[in-house]
Amino acid sequence: MGKPDGRQKGRKAWGQHRGRIRMADASLRPFGPGDLTPPFLKRRAVLYVDGFNLFHALLDQKRREWLWLDLQALGRGLIDPMERLTGVVWVSAHRPQARARMEAQFRYEAALRARGVRCLMGHFIVHGEHCRACGHGWSSATEKQSDVNLALAVADDVAANRVDSVYLLTTDGDHAATVRFVREAYPNKRIVSVAPPGRMHNRQIANWTDELVGVGPNLVARSMLPDRLKTAKGWIERPEAWSARPSLPPPPDPPPTDDAGKTKAGHLRLVVSNA
Repeated sequence: MGKPDGRQKGRKAWGQHRGRIRMADASLRPFGPGDLTPPFLKRRAVLYVDGFNLFHALLDQKRREWLWLDLQALGRGLIDPMERLTGVVWVSAHRPQARARMEAQFRYEAALRARGVRCLMGHFIVHGEHCRACGHGWSSATEKQSDVNLALAVADDVAANRVDSVYLLTTDGDHAATVRFVREAYPNKRIVSVAPPGRMHNRQIANWTDELVGVGPNLVARSMLPDRLKTAKGWIERPEAWSARPSLPPPPDPPPTDDAGKTKAGHLRLVVSNA
């Protein structure tokens, strides 16, 4: 076989990540060219978020208050100084079997939409399961469309030339096909794999990307939505279960007792100790 020509000499061999690896943790950076470059000359970056993957990663960190995350602020903390954030896409679905979680997710979706995030919602299919050994039956729910919604959002934006840098926040290997499609069909597009807090990058995704970025705890803590924000339909408040210290109702007062220690109804007794 002959030697590679000049066009192939400087080309990166995909299949193994050899790009930059960094941690985005809201740290101070030195003054650089990005501070002097006007926004219209910077690369357009869009953050695509796998909602389920991020949700469970944050739960694993035992920080439920982090669920109230401002994805616009997160995206601005992730991108390179020579880029400008032009959009955020969040894909998820509401699980009908978990009513409390579904109501919290409805609030979060409304808050994200008020922040200008594009929310693409899938759905759950509830079906019956049973044990062949004992015959016990139960209901199970399977999420549908989220992966497809994310893939179509990326493909559509790239094909319409609405994005220069694709930031993909997920560790789900199913999205490796989307990343590979963008790499092979649009080699000039920049692809960045973003790993949620506490998670490692998916190797199948990383092999087709230009850069690996981890999300640090400081960046998450500084990217919170306000506890109360206004939407087109009214005010939205942070779900109580998504607070750092959920407020609990005060314990009830003990019932009054008589001298024999029996419960005494209808009267209050004041006991003063001068000892």
